[in-house]
Amino acid sequence: MAIGVALVATLAAGVWWASTPTPTADAAPAGTGVEASTPRAADAARGAGIDPSADPRKTGSLRGTEVDGEVRFAADGSVIPDAGLRRLFDYHLSMMGETDLAGVRSLLRAYLQSRFDAARTERVLAAFERYVAYQRALMDAPGAKSADPAVRLAEAKRLRRSLLGEAMADGFFAEEEALAELSLRRREIASDPELDAARKRALLDALDRESGYETRTAAELPELAARQAEDIERRGLTPAQRHAERTALWGPEAAQRLAALDAEQANWDARVLRYAEARSRILQDTRLDTAQRNANIAALRARMFTVPEQRRIASLEEIGELQATLSTPR
Repeated sequence: MAIGVALVATLAAGVWWASTPTPTADAAPAGTGVEASTPRAADAARGAGIDPSADPRKTGSLRGTEVDGEVRFAADGSVIPDAGLRRLFDYHLSMMGETDLAGVRSLLRAYLQSRFDAARTERVLAAFERYVAYQRALMDAPGAKSADPAVRLAEAKRLRRSLLGEAMADGFFAEEEALAELSLRRREIASDPELDAARKRALLDALDRESGYETRTAAELPELAARQAEDIERRGLTPAQRHAERTALWGPEAAQRLAALDAEQANWDARVLRYAEARSRILQDTRLDTAQRNANIAALRARMFTVPEQRRIASLEEIGELQATLSTPR
């Protein structure tokens, strides 16, 4: 159970956003002056000379998925750096670990070449390289590792403008940055010891109205929710600290639901770890042949998990991704 994904789903059940349909048309709306392309299938590498066994969309954790994101071009042929382009880049970069960066580049190139001419393909790939350079710089930046979220945000904004340029930084991150800054302001109010609970809630409500926070859509908030979940896990906050930060950002009711989710995740992690240890002992038992090992592992799954959970565990084992189900992979 990926905690960030589950967190988004929990918040979507009753916090502050309404669902928004995901565009699927291959063309931009009439009169926009742009051209767009969205994926039609997840097999863009076909015919590009790429071995299917090296394509994570065929054999790895992304198998059966369609390529996320889109590429749009202005009337002059320049790439429009928007959220769709970032999603496309992130989709391909999510394959890291199942292939290397060179493999990601090859798959992205094949995808682009199946849709665009050589000049447009190279323009998109150039933007991808800038995005990769930013991601690498962010990983190495001391400020990005700070315990202070304001310092981390300032460092990320600096690197984005210096490495991506204003247009790409704004197109990729403007909404996220606005939400992060709002989150910092909410945390400042929520943690002010001079304010009582009623005054904090009044100030937070006023801040939300001023910023239009309640009208933000599902397309804008999940990213912030997932990032907060990752940040909480990275910093190893206590339950009380988690509750305070979540209350500041999402409100008390959502904070309670997320605390319950934490408990569910901890229980799941413990069960998976016990299963993995028992499974390892079965695999290392030299007295058993292959058929006996498989039968014992199937019986172990049946004892420890429900039928839907057994299918999930088995499918993750099949692709070597059992650890990915943990909130903090071991």
